[in-house]
Amino acid sequence: MSRDDLCFDFGLTGLGGSFHGDWVLFAVDQWDHVTQWYGPPGADRDKRRLLLRDDVRRLLDCALVDAELNTLWRLTDSDALDGSPEIGGQERVWLERTLTVAEPYGPGEAVLPPPGPCALRGGTPEPDSEARSLTYEHRMLADDVKELIGLLDPRQQAVGATLPEARAALTRCVDEVCSEIAFRFLLHGFEAFGSFVSQDLYGQLERVGERFRYGPHVVDRLHYLVS
Repeated sequence: MSRDDLCFDFGLTGLGGSFHGDWVLFAVDQWDHVTQWYGPPGADRDKRRLLLRDDVRRLLDCALVDAELNTLWRLTDSDALDGSPEIGGQERVWLERTLTVAEPYGPGEAVLPPPGPCALRGGTPEPDSEARSLTYEHRMLADDVKELIGLLDPRQQAVGATLPEARAALTRCVDEVCSEIAFRFLLHGFEAFGSFVSQDLYGQLERVGERFRYGPHVVDRLHYLVS
């Protein structure tokens, strides 16, 4: 994936953020919405499927308990009325169903390549490979992401998640899954709690996003929270 492919939110966090407003008016059900979210067949659609597939694999293969998975998913929900589907009590079943929607392919769609090393718990990339470099970078950013988790400063109640639950689930996500996906869930956490974001904190978020090789609009959607 290039920086352009990661210009906006993506993967499972991007999917979660897409369940807002009046999505129920345009989709038969949540699975129809997922399919529409991919867009028309082509390279962009295949990349969206791949990024979602890798995120789901990371969470399915990790040691997080179901309640922690639910908390992370709830952080992507900023709409109490027509927000993301409720997965409490069926977290891994829901993720498995999402995976079946992401992985199948039909006419005009490419077969997805194998998951990257971060998508498989305990995966070890080949020496000197780009994947090895990225995995190492993600691990090196673990402490930075944990520090940012401690800076959540709520000004409103999140939908379906308390601040202690969010901080605990995010920290466990860093330790048991990957600092990269934890950081994306954290960005949603700032929105879910309407957190205060200072100029200095925003600068920290931008620098971490750049080290994760994100495009310009993954972090800057939080700019409205800066005060």
